[in-house]
Amino acid sequence: MASSMAPGMHICFPGDKYKKMSGRAKEFIKIISRRIAAGCIFLPLPSMKLKARIKWRYLTASVFLLALAGAGLVYWRATQALRTASRELQSSENLRFTVRPLQPVSSNFSWISSPAAFTGAAAFKGEFFLCGASGLFEYDSRGALVKHYRPGQELPPTPLLRMTTGVLKDARDRELLIVTLNAGVLAFNGSSFRQILPADADARSVTSILPLGSGQLLIGTRKRGVLVYDGQKLHAFHPTLAGLHVTELAGNESDLWIGTQDQGVTHFTAGRTESFAEAQGMPDPQVFSIALLNDKAYVGTAVGIAEFDDGKFARVIAPGLFARTLFANGQTLLAGGSGEGLAEIHPEPKRLNGLMRPASPATIADVQQIFGDGNSLYAVTPSALYMKEDQRGGWRRVLSPDNTLLADHNISALALDSSSRLWVGYFDRGLDLFEPRLQSATHIEDENVFCVNRILPNGTTGTVAVATANGLVLFDQLGKKQQVLGKAEGLLADHITDAALYGDGMVLATPAGLTFLDASGPHSLYAFHGLVNNHVYTVAASGKEVVAGTLGGISVLENENVAANYTVATHGLTHNWISGIVRTGNDWIIGTYGGGIVRLLANGRFEAFDIATGKFEVYPNAMVATDRHVLAGTLGKGLYSFNRDTNRWSIISEGLPSLTVTALAAGNGYIYVGTDNGLVRISEQNLP
Repeated sequence: MASSMAPGMHICFPGDKYKKMSGRAKEFIKIISRRIAAGCIFLPLPSMKLKARIKWRYLTASVFLLALAGAGLVYWRATQALRTASRELQSSENLRFTVRPLQPVSSNFSWISSPAAFTGAAAFKGEFFLCGASGLFEYDSRGALVKHYRPGQELPPTPLLRMTTGVLKDARDRELLIVTLNAGVLAFNGSSFRQILPADADARSVTSILPLGSGQLLIGTRKRGVLVYDGQKLHAFHPTLAGLHVTELAGNESDLWIGTQDQGVTHFTAGRTESFAEAQGMPDPQVFSIALLNDKAYVGTAVGIAEFDDGKFARVIAPGLFARTLFANGQTLLAGGSGEGLAEIHPEPKRLNGLMRPASPATIADVQQIFGDGNSLYAVTPSALYMKEDQRGGWRRVLSPDNTLLADHNISALALDSSSRLWVGYFDRGLDLFEPRLQSATHIEDENVFCVNRILPNGTTGTVAVATANGLVLFDQLGKKQQVLGKAEGLLADHITDAALYGDGMVLATPAGLTFLDASGPHSLYAFHGLVNNHVYTVAASGKEVVAGTLGGISVLENENVAANYTVATHGLTHNWISGIVRTGNDWIIGTYGGGIVRLLANGRFEAFDIATGKFEVYPNAMVATDRHVLAGTLGKGLYSFNRDTNRWSIISEGLPSLTVTALAAGNGYIYVGTDNGLVRISEQNLP
């Protein structure tokens, strides 16, 4: 018997074996034969010459194996189909969100000036609006500041990234549409704000928006791909665009270009998706900008611009150019980026790389955005807005922010010295010496004073030690730099993560252990001497007792010898990574990076708190203790305040420019709160 199958494929049985099979067995053989013929099962079968020598038991086993393989293949295909359907169903599900009006918060925090640092701009209702980490700035046509809307006050506590205008389905008129870092999208009608806020944190992290003529709003996100908002529902725009880390959107709903963080550019047209990465000609997988002109698309990266013609990759123009922003104007392409200013590119087909020339003075650098309004072009830099009125005219500055007291908004350390001057350290901009009474500041920044981790005033001598990633920098009573100490001078490392006053000197935390510094010189202690871990993040001292918080737990030292080590194996310690330590009475309050806050009692036991012990991160060295309070800054959870009289914790969020609190200082009845988005202060008597 030879079953009906594809040519050259047979299941054969010798003699009368087939005739003796039961009806069910014959039907089973026919089913397997049909599956082989249909291409569902591909297994080598015995040739005609060998069939006489194959015994019945081997044939029975072969049929059984074929049946198992067929069933397995059917199961695998069904599982794959279910997974695909599940993904498509999930991507088409409506996401929960709210649309709510924003009202200025009522808080006791006072705003301290920080730089504008513009990242985007738009012309709206006859005036200019510029946005950045410090909020939204409204300027009139003459360049005068009309209104400043601040994060944590009139706006959510998050930086603003970019802006455009559009008419959405749930609005009557055109609105200013604003992208935030992690608070969804803001819409401003000129007098009031409303917030489109997804419930899912990944959907709230927006990178780009594209208003459509239909009234819908396309929203690019960091983890949820492209979403669409139609005034009533929020859901994934298309299953193939879900999960992308979107950086830019351009086009419309039927012909859409999507820039990504690490997968190049994706083109969605007529329901079909095509991706272009380095293998398809892109100069780099990270896309910063997209400009469309007729049938061409220009995609900007850090090392050149990819040109697409009618949806197909054509070439790379301006190789090596960092194209953070692009704008197509007639036959000219304008590009801007870090350090290069504005470049004018004529992408002529006859020239392989296009003709490029500077389009602006060298003073126009670090361009964030190029946009048009009427017959004029505008360029946004962190410190100004420039305008070009016609094709032949030059660029001129039309507005710039008022001078600010502080050099940066990303604060890493705070301290008040014996003269009540506020020292403000930054992650990558050195530090400012701020005189609150005079409302003036002196900026200090060099190869050593750059990345500041701790500022340690000595009330006895009036000197100040600044722990940085490039050494320990010592300042005199006047704020003048005197000396820099590092590994060459006997410290364990150049990178000083923390410092505390100890005896007549200091104890320094480093990634290699502890260094004690006094009149006799430096001497160090590390894991070889019993330290629980070499990587010390934070250190505190009281009398002859030193507590070192490390990546692997806590070491308690007495007279510079390790007396006890504590890790998560110790009952009550919630996390090994210790990020902050302060003294209260005979106890220590311990901040962890992932397990919240606990108390280390004098007897060596740990005690949990009702609110403060939990799964959150205390920011490194962002803790301070006063006679009445203990305060701890967190990563994205606001400010934790402990009232020592009531023994209760409270969480403070309203009034902060960011929910990531990075530094704290106390003095003269005030608490200074540094964040990754600015500086505020509050009277201690107004704390809960």
